[in-house]
Amino acid sequence: MGKRTWLIITLVIAVIFIGYGYTKHVETTQYYNNAMTAGRQAISDANYHQAENHFRNALKKRPNDSVANANLQQLEEYQKGLAAIKSQNYSEAIANFKKVTKVDNGSQMLLLRAVSKEIELKEVVHELKIFNKTYKRAKVLATNYEYTASNTKLAVILGYGNITQSYYQDIRKKAQNLEHSNNQVLARLGYNVSSADEASEKKTATDILPTISSHRGRSSSISSRKITKAQIKQARKAIASQGIDVKAFSDADVKEVIEHAREQNMTVSEIAREFK
Repeated sequence: MGKRTWLIITLVIAVIFIGYGYTKHVETTQYYNNAMTAGRQAISDANYHQAENHFRNALKKRPNDSVANANLQQLEEYQKGLAAIKSQNYSEAIANFKKVTKVDNGSQMLLLRAVSKEIELKEVVHELKIFNKTYKRAKVLATNYEYTASNTKLAVILGYGNITQSYYQDIRKKAQNLEHSNNQVLARLGYNVSSADEASEKKTATDILPTISSHRGRSSSISSRKITKAQIKQARKAIASQGIDVKAFSDADVKEVIEHAREQNMTVSEIAREFK
């Protein structure tokens, strides 16, 4: 064959190889893009194990891809955080979610979720520390036969707005059991009692500061001085300063506490402190 023929054959072979290489590149790129898109969608749907599989598939085509690797690293730490929550290892979970936020080139959605979890868990750890301390104090009070004062402490726990969340299930159960035990004793002594859970929506000052109810007849007639909104606001601050959930008090309840304080020649803080 002549040189011209060989040249044509060479060109044809070159075109075939170039075309194959280009087609392979297009297929690889398409596979990678599809895997990355599927991975991001799986994260959006909170299917984290499935998302991991998609990003691993993407790495089969681009083994050193920084974005796919970053997403995998985030997913690993995020799922460790979720597992730590199930085990009630909240401090460990916070550390895991913190690591998620430190990964560069990863999923913005996972980053935002990790930040949200971190903030939420920090509050949980803070509240649990307070609740456990409060519960110990309530238990001591019950041991010393101060059942009403013990229930006042427990009301701080059981009246917390997020107490029904799974994070607090253990301390809530312990508080409920102690309250039930206290109420059984109080009932035998002739007191009318109700649990904090049952009355959480209707709790008044007399539920939290029980002995005021015994003075109701007097306080309603003794103190005729007008109570201003400013005084009510100040009294709320005083009650809250004693570790009592002031949100449980209506304005009428606060007025009753103020009247009782006047009647006893005491401050609102002193009245509230009696029942801590």
